[in-house]
Amino acid sequence: MQAFQTGEIPHGFAFTETGGLIHYKYTIVLAVPMANQSGWSGDGYISFGSDWADVRLRVAIHDGQTWATVKTINITAGGIRVGDQLPASSQKISIGRVKTGPNDTVDNAPASWLLQYQTT
Repeated sequence: MQAFQTGEIPHGFAFTETGGLIHYKYTIVLAVPMANQSGWSGDGYISFGSDWADVRLRVAIHDGQTWATVKTINITAGGIRVGDQLPASSQKISIGRVKTGPNDTVDNAPASWLLQYQTT
């Protein structure tokens, strides 16, 4: 069986092009069922899409003890969804927009996240 949830990534840059925090109010944190565990939650996946402009995201995943995985993901408006399987024990996902350069002003292009769980 498969279950999914989707939502919008907040407008506004959360991070500079070098990874410095601008403000956390431009991020979203998803509290998720622990991924890839036996039982109902099954394999967990997160993916992203955008339109009208390319979007760069910082995605951090908390494993119950620390923010173990931090990635920068580039989403192209004309491309496919971009994502990955969640690491085992994932409990929180933090998502924020990152400036692509000092002159980047497109902080409000439509961008969304998709969270999927599949059990066998």
